Amino acid sequence: MREGKIPTRYRGYQVSTIKFWELPQIAQLERQVFAEPMPLAEVIHKYRQPNTHYLVVKDRRRIIAYFGFEIIKPYAHVLANVTHPSYRRQGLATFVLTAAEPWARDEEARAFLGEVRVSNQPQLTVLQNIGWIRVALVPQGFGNGEDAHIVMKIFD
Repeated sequence: MREGKIPTRYRGYQVSTIKFWELPQIAQLERQVFAEPMPLAEVIHKYRQPNTHYLVVKDRRRIIAYFGFEIIKPYAHVLANVTHPSYRRQGLATFVLTAAEPWARDEEARAFLGEVRVSNQPQLTVLQNIGWIRVALVPQGFGNGEDAHIVMKIFD
């Protein structure tokens, strides 16, 4: 994959691929925002898989948003889309999601596929605004028993 395919700037921020030494920041953000965060050991395990990709947005050296996905052809399965709480409502989630699409296409994915908690209306709104659709509802789809919307973005 070529970084030249990524829209690299948005409101002074830049998107890039994650570096190994930045993985603890992903685990930290997971703990901050998710009811069931991915532990650092699992983040590292995912990172080491050749089909897994993480794109990050940084404010200097601090990761303020990221999008992780794994290629399971013909889909790119979403691992997480996170924006640091202090940086929300600036369009960063849309920016990183949009930047990830060419990467997934390069890996021969035809669509993004993911799960969103029914209670996560802000994420559902972001996704809907950029062409994602809800395709199913999975009762008790999350470990804590919360229902999950299965969401999808089919690439043009």
